[in-house]
Amino acid sequence: MDFDENSLELATIDLLREQGYDYTAGEEISRDYHDVILEDRLFSALQRINPSLQDSTIQEAVRQVKNLSQNNVVRNNKEFTRFLHGGVPVSEYHSEKGTVNTSVYLVDFNNPDNNDFLAVNQFTIIEHSEKRPDLIIFINGLPLVVMELKSMVREEVSLGDAYRQLKNYMSTHIPSLFYYNQFLVISDGATAKAGTITCNYQRFNEWKKTGIAEQVINHNTHEPLIRGMLNKKTLLDLIQNFILFQDDGKILPAYHQYYGVKKAIERTLAATDGRAGIIWHTQGSGKSFSMVFYAGNMITRMNNPTVIVVTDRNDLDNQLFETFAKCQDFLRQKPVRIESRKDLVEKLEDKQAGGIIFTTLQKFEEETGFLSDRKDILVIADEAHRSHYGIGGKIKIDQDTLTAEKKYGTAKYLHDAFPNATYIGFTGTPVEAKGHSTTSVFGEIIDVYDMTQSIEDGATVPLYYEGRMAKVGLNAQILKQIDEYYELLESEDLADDEQIRRSKTMMTNISQIIEDPSRLEMIARDILEHYDTRKNMTANKAMIVAYSRNAGYALYQKVLELRPELGENVKIIMTPSNNDPEDMALAIGSSSQKAEREKEFKDPDSKFTIAIVRDMWLTGFDVPCLGTMYVDKPMKAHNLMQAIARVNRVYKDKTGGLIVDYIGLKQWLLDALKTYTQRDQGKIVDNEETLNVLRDKLEVMHNIFHGFDYSGFQTADNKEKYQLINEGANFILETEERTKRFQKCSRDIKNLYSITSGLLNDNDKAEVLYIIAVKSFINKLTQPEGKLDIGQINKDVAEMLQQAIIDDELIQVGEIKHGKNLSLLNDQILQKLANMGQKNIAAEILKKALKNSIKQVATSNVVLAEKFSERFEKITKLYNDRTSVADIERVLEQLIELQQDINKETARGNKYDLTDDEKAFFDALGNDPEVRELMKDEVLVQIAKDLLVVLNANTTIDWDRKLSTQAKMRIEIRKLLKKYDYPPKKSQQAVDTVIRQAELKCRNELDMLA
Repeated sequence: MDFDENSLELATIDLLREQGYDYTAGEEISRDYHDVILEDRLFSALQRINPSLQDSTIQEAVRQVKNLSQNNVVRNNKEFTRFLHGGVPVSEYHSEKGTVNTSVYLVDFNNPDNNDFLAVNQFTIIEHSEKRPDLIIFINGLPLVVMELKSMVREEVSLGDAYRQLKNYMSTHIPSLFYYNQFLVISDGATAKAGTITCNYQRFNEWKKTGIAEQVINHNTHEPLIRGMLNKKTLLDLIQNFILFQDDGKILPAYHQYYGVKKAIERTLAATDGRAGIIWHTQGSGKSFSMVFYAGNMITRMNNPTVIVVTDRNDLDNQLFETFAKCQDFLRQKPVRIESRKDLVEKLEDKQAGGIIFTTLQKFEEETGFLSDRKDILVIADEAHRSHYGIGGKIKIDQDTLTAEKKYGTAKYLHDAFPNATYIGFTGTPVEAKGHSTTSVFGEIIDVYDMTQSIEDGATVPLYYEGRMAKVGLNAQILKQIDEYYELLESEDLADDEQIRRSKTMMTNISQIIEDPSRLEMIARDILEHYDTRKNMTANKAMIVAYSRNAGYALYQKVLELRPELGENVKIIMTPSNNDPEDMALAIGSSSQKAEREKEFKDPDSKFTIAIVRDMWLTGFDVPCLGTMYVDKPMKAHNLMQAIARVNRVYKDKTGGLIVDYIGLKQWLLDALKTYTQRDQGKIVDNEETLNVLRDKLEVMHNIFHGFDYSGFQTADNKEKYQLINEGANFILETEERTKRFQKCSRDIKNLYSITSGLLNDNDKAEVLYIIAVKSFINKLTQPEGKLDIGQINKDVAEMLQQAIIDDELIQVGEIKHGKNLSLLNDQILQKLANMGQKNIAAEILKKALKNSIKQVATSNVVLAEKFSERFEKITKLYNDRTSVADIERVLEQLIELQQDINKETARGNKYDLTDDEKAFFDALGNDPEVRELMKDEVLVQIAKDLLVVLNANTTIDWDRKLSTQAKMRIEIRKLLKKYDYPPKKSQQAVDTVIRQAELKCRNELDMLA
């Protein structure tokens, strides 16, 4: 037996029962099907959790929970979540005290075993329609987790289908179930993911650990999610401390955020020297929310400490502050931002406890002196790197006076201000630059989530490097000077006149070379040529990182001079300056326009696709649809790694982020990666290597196409191109083995092309585009409905055929709207398919059309579906085993004959004026040839009509799942058969078939309601 949805359902229930969950089948719970809460269980649990409260008080709390005040899923979910965390506010009358205000707590978070954990499968809910979610986890009678499961052995269904089904339940069918939901789970038995009611599909994540000390599991993640995330203690901890609302978006932590923050909490509470440690989670993996989760938990665990969040730049401060500010319900207070050291002193004087204060490290550039010796101050440093060093100080010599002075870094003054505070660092770039140690300032590493694991988890996409500086010519001597300049700066010993003079000379020389107008024009031309190959890709936004303000504006002018039609597509992003010339100031815009441009660039559908920046947007700026970064600015170490991480965000089918280098970054990249984990050091791939892989794949493709020549594709006109695509698809489809090899190889080629498009010569590019076109053509013929493209489902094959056949030869496969009209598969169209020159394509089209036809028949007629499915499977086997053109012709003949029989059977009910349901029961009753010989059609027609009346009169909710109701239904059917003298020996078989047809009818009606 296949491991289908039901098998996965039962296996999941077993895993939950092993962890102490109770289990009840949905049909065994006696209740009102319009209620999504198990009220008896809720009332009983609340009595246990709130033993001092009166039953009437508890009943009032139940009433409030059942009658949430908003007519909106998200707002009701928000209201319920407040009840879940803080209790339901009620009043209670006492004879001695009068009326007092109190709270009824819905869950005992401190004692997991004091709660009622129940797993229920196939739980019928009637609201706008009738639905049965696969599995619901009730805690104290409240449906807090909903799971949708799909078979791991059915290729035509996917996790995406499970996600869409849950979203349809929420938006259309049974929205009240989701008022109480804390998170959703989708699984196919191999991959399991979790997300909230507001998450899009890309934000559903796997849970790859079963406990805080356990190893990451990268293969089958169904069991780790059930054993890890749905462990009773972990589930309650997630609900209480790790699920939050950011405005109307509900945020669920990924496993690395949850376990990383849990470790950070433990280390902070155990710290004795003020150093809690460092959380190193790679760029793009959700560091800002990890900081929010950490702060929210520490506010509770440290009994409302003062939290000071320190960044090293104003733009970072702004972005992180906005994240915290939008989560103030979770943090239970409103964060504030300080403007000056004086402002900080005043705010601290006002706060003897509590408060979340944002500041920049630059506020401590000079000695500020002691501010507070409180122990309940928690300092959270964002991007904990070299800006936070300098506590021990360095001896510097004044060459004029020959005196020595000890110089400190800004972090020293921060520590002096709060000597008893606890310090923790969050970083995405683990920089340990010459003589500086992040760990000596903050403590040891608490948790590592590296680039490799992030890519493995799908939290970020891989980064690819493409060097193009040879095209625009920066010579090696200039690169050496840039490197020496950085070495000079990093020594932090710029004290004597000679060093300062040398530094200025270097930079003057470098600036003259980099800002040379002819060089910038070459770069602008090359960027535009390169971007032309990428502008139509999924992640089509690009960022140009300029060396200086002048260089950035010059590039902006050159781009518009070369392509004036790009006026609305290109904008320059810099801080306005009073010293800017008028035309430059106009291009940069005002400070008030900054937020609008940021919003516009983040919008995937906006015209603003190319941003030219210098420093802004290089840290903490998330644009998932940003696919390419063109770099013409020297950057090293953490600055470089932070910048290039702008293109590593996940977005739809984005394959990777591309770094295009015009300044010579490669060695600096390798140097920066030395501080990363060993497995991370090869994770930024040089595109020359990727290009070699692509060319190897093209060689494999040449072998697959052996015997078919498509070399003329590049020079062909449109009609000839189309013919070549058509014939190429027909060639590939000749054998099953060739089709499988092509599909795998073409998928790899398409992914590699999305990264290497700017490096390909014209011949290679034409070949790749041909392969992608053939791949797309074949996919539209062969892929199951709903799988052609993400978000495009329910394509109607019949309508496609009507629009597709041109001159009996060419098939134009287009995007077709949903429909169910199968009458278009008439004899004329079938004949056209039979006459097509490309027999393999004709067979694929007809095979897909037949599959769709049988699927439709199966929604209403179990007998015909089984009969036609059996024939279809035999023909499909013949097709898969084909070895010659003659085999294909036989397949076509049999497919056409089958379709004609389906058409005849579909029309057969018209002879007796039968409805579809009556026709289905007529076929069920006459399925046995002996019965058809003994009984006239007219009698079977009357039985079918009467059967429908009997079934409608006896159909109740869940009748097909309750043995007692099924037994009653069988008795009624036997009575009717006996009345019409149906052959007794055939009666049992007929009853079984009729029952199966009735079950199908029931399911079909539910689908129609959907």
